[in-house]
Amino acid sequence: DLNDFSKGDLIMRKVLLATTALVAMSVTAAHADVSISGGMDFQYTTSDSADDAASVDGNITIKGSMVTDTGLTVTVTQNNALQVQSLNTAATMRDSQVEDAFMTVSGDFGTFILGQTDMVNDRNDGALGINNDVFSLEPVTHGAYIGTDTTDSTSANIGFESPTMNGIKVYAGAVPAGGSQLGVNFSIAGMSMHVQTATGFTAGQDETSIGAKGSFGAATIAIGKKQEDASGTKTDSSDLAIKYAVNDALTLSFLVEEGKQGSTKHEKQSMEAKYAIAPGLAFYVGTSSIDTAGTTDSGAAAALSVSF
Repeated sequence: DLNDFSKGDLIMRKVLLATTALVAMSVTAAHADVSISGGMDFQYTTSDSADDAASVDGNITIKGSMVTDTGLTVTVTQNNALQVQSLNTAATMRDSQVEDAFMTVSGDFGTFILGQTDMVNDRNDGALGINNDVFSLEPVTHGAYIGTDTTDSTSANIGFESPTMNGIKVYAGAVPAGGSQLGVNFSIAGMSMHVQTATGFTAGQDETSIGAKGSFGAATIAIGKKQEDASGTKTDSSDLAIKYAVNDALTLSFLVEEGKQGSTKHEKQSMEAKYAIAPGLAFYVGTSSIDTAGTTDSGAAAALSVSF
């Protein structure tokens, strides 16, 4: 009868709507690219001034990207910490498990970076010496005046990177109502170089950092220099890294860092070795020594690292 027909027609319509929705979901998924990657390091350290210690550091990154009809590439990234916090309170668990959460929008014009992640200077400072040792094991602590990278923030920020044109790339970023950064990367005579500035992260403090890096056969040499001016008080820091690939499995590095404010100087030296056991699996060992205004400390560390 009419009622039976209406019920059957209603059921059929629901089936058709559900099928259409599933097809739409399948089409959307076909245009998306989702990837998962990550890794973990187990490190053991010993030093003259502290008891032996072990630590774990790890991340798992989930990334999804899509290309719009207008040719824009939109990527969303969430980087999650794998290590257990030493204080498992609700606050530390909430604040520490997600280390990065941001999106990028890219096209012929360049790339916008929007969200909570390291800012544009940190994304583009690969020429510094501190970024060219094999691991940065850190069995002893940095001196307060050491560090050639400009001040960064993981608060929600806005960044922009231009395309590389004629070997030149410019970028800028800011935390609303916070600090700002500006930088340029370029090449001269086969050397990769950058100049970066940062201001507003600390009241009255301006920073300028430069880096240069080049490869000479199996060797890579990288140097960095930074000056901080905090309302007239200047701190100068510098570094030099030499990395040498002995063969496909073994790589060595030597890093020297210095920092000076007035007549007070901090100096640090580190030597490290990396042995590639298998793809995605490596063993690291190294030593460090530091002189902080005449107080010395030294130590050694080893780490096993896996990535996928």
